[in-house]
Amino acid sequence: MSYDLCVWDPARHAPMPTNADEALDTMERLSEVSDSMNPVLGEFSRDLAQHYEAFLQREPRDIEAFWGSDPRQSAAACTAAVYRLCLPSKAGMEQLAPVVEAAARRGLVVFDDEIGMCFLPDGTIYPEDMREVWQSDLAELTARRADPSFKKPDNRTLLQTIASELFDAIG
Repeated sequence: MSYDLCVWDPARHAPMPTNADEALDTMERLSEVSDSMNPVLGEFSRDLAQHYEAFLQREPRDIEAFWGSDPRQSAAACTAAVYRLCLPSKAGMEQLAPVVEAAARRGLVVFDDEIGMCFLPDGTIYPEDMREVWQSDLAELTARRADPSFKKPDNRTLLQTIASELFDAIG
């Protein structure tokens, strides 16, 4: 089973969402819109491949295991206004953080359909009460990279942590 992140270019399709509900509505609406290859998505996918090669120091054949597929190929094949980046089902901050960072650099919106979070290029996160969870998870990722002996305090994945926080907040 894979894990999808939805990415779109608000400069090309629709205005920037202003809240979590608008982000979901925009993602669903744009998912049905056909589009030609967006050069910004091509640049974004190359950023992901470069991140993989530079920071993770993996062999090129492992890129599909890390990203779920080669993002350059899947972005080139995208014919919709929303590019669905299919990550492996066990994707976590190692994948999500560079996607959000690369998208922000290119002015793209990222919507994580699984957990209902939306990341705007200016750093805005919807729902807004998830910012603390996101920042905590980023700090943990940074600590892991800096110190390979760093141990995560519990065995929850990013998705489990965020889902738990959402459940606690929503009830």
